[in-house]
Amino acid sequence: MGKRKGFKLRNILGLLVISSIVLTAVVGGYLAVTANVKSLKDNYLESNYQYAKKLASNTTGILDIMQNNMNSVARLAGESIFSQRDLDIWFKANEQYFNSVFIADSRRQIKSVTPDKEYSLVGSRLTSEASAQAVETRASIISEPYVATTGRLILLISSPIYDAQGNYKGFAGGTIYLQEDNVLSRLLSEHFYGNGSYVYVTDNHSRLIFHPDCRRINRTIIGNDVVQQAISGKSGSAEITNTQGTSFFVGYAYEPRGGWGIVSQTPVSVLDEPLKKLVWSMLLQALPICFAILFVVWRVSRYISTPLYELAKFSEDAVVSKKSVSPVMPKISSLIYEMRQLHHSIGNHLNHLNDEIHIDGLTGLANRKTFDLTLQEWLDERQPFALILIDIDFFKRINDMYGHAVGDEVLKYLASEMRLFAGLEDLCFRYGGEEFGVVMKHASLQKAVELADTLRQEMAKGPGPNGVEVTISIGIAIYNETELLTSKEIVERVDVALYRSKLEGRNRITVFTPEEI
Repeated sequence: MGKRKGFKLRNILGLLVISSIVLTAVVGGYLAVTANVKSLKDNYLESNYQYAKKLASNTTGILDIMQNNMNSVARLAGESIFSQRDLDIWFKANEQYFNSVFIADSRRQIKSVTPDKEYSLVGSRLTSEASAQAVETRASIISEPYVATTGRLILLISSPIYDAQGNYKGFAGGTIYLQEDNVLSRLLSEHFYGNGSYVYVTDNHSRLIFHPDCRRINRTIIGNDVVQQAISGKSGSAEITNTQGTSFFVGYAYEPRGGWGIVSQTPVSVLDEPLKKLVWSMLLQALPICFAILFVVWRVSRYISTPLYELAKFSEDAVVSKKSVSPVMPKISSLIYEMRQLHHSIGNHLNHLNDEIHIDGLTGLANRKTFDLTLQEWLDERQPFALILIDIDFFKRINDMYGHAVGDEVLKYLASEMRLFAGLEDLCFRYGGEEFGVVMKHASLQKAVELADTLRQEMAKGPGPNGVEVTISIGIAIYNETELLTSKEIVERVDVALYRSKLEGRNRITVFTPEEI
């Protein structure tokens, strides 16, 4: 009598389990990848959108500053005799904004210009439409970009000149060479990253006035919906494909002062590497789970019926073909437990890494990164604050005489004193090395000086750790919402004050004054 034909239960159950695992893994993997792709896309779109908006706002701010500067030149030229030397001095103080500055009369004849190195332009007559517009309107204008007789793509910012009697005398003009280094190109080129992200700007005729590839400047972009949206006054984000077939995540915004469209974009290809890492990570995490499920099925099937024992043996043989059961099965069993612990450990580890990113490991104070982020946030919100920068006097001598271990104790000692006297809203930070600081939100100069002097006196009382005498030098700078300053400029101000404290004998406080600018 021959063997009965039919399907073996162990085969059916094994196929069912494997199919379930594979199907679950495929569906879960697909959903995870899809969700991550969407999250990454949304992140890049939102990031580029916010960056384009920020650039548009910053560009408007710069253009306003430049227009105000031209207004001041025009006012000076109208109120008194404004000589070539005066213009040269003014330009030297504002050359970060303009490539050249000139004064022209009502017939557009240049009366003075700086710089005037290659050949003298004084006495020549301006012929550009922008200069004609300045004379005709007799108002402050920011021109459309145009090609000058020198072949440069130029932006003209002008302001009318009136004498004391209100008679129109001409205009003061400042030019920006859009294809050369200037304040706008430096601002806009900061987004040029190694992953292919970059920013470009068009005027209201879809003509490129800024692009990382200077060869493309002054070309007109045709058929780009994003550019049309931007120059029509809209802001937003989109995923597009350019004429070369390259896909980008694009954020765009409208700059109202110049009527420009600012576009920030990142190639879609930046997702390739993260997705590869994600897939490999999912595979590595899924394999142990698959083995664990097979083990659970084997255990359950053993108590259900005897035929399931053969399935267990089959599973055992399959495993033995790679590794013996005795060492493998306990490892799989323990892996389920370890995976639960792993998630917990990863969470703790991420929290630890987050602390390392934002907290100085030695002193427990905020670190330089946290200070930079906080300072920029308060500047963006136009929050008034006081910045105190502290330097331990002759710290190198302490390290040399007592050793770095004592030096570390001195650093921690200063940090503890700072926390003791600082307010709840104050941010105490370690700027680097032996430099520390406090940022005091909404603090007056008097309050900042009181805190600094209390801390200075407390440190000078001594002795410090291991009997070391420790004194500190302090610089203070105040920021109020009426000032247009960058974080770098504020730090430079407090650095100047701190330098004076050290220069004038140390163990003292110096407050930055506007005369030091």
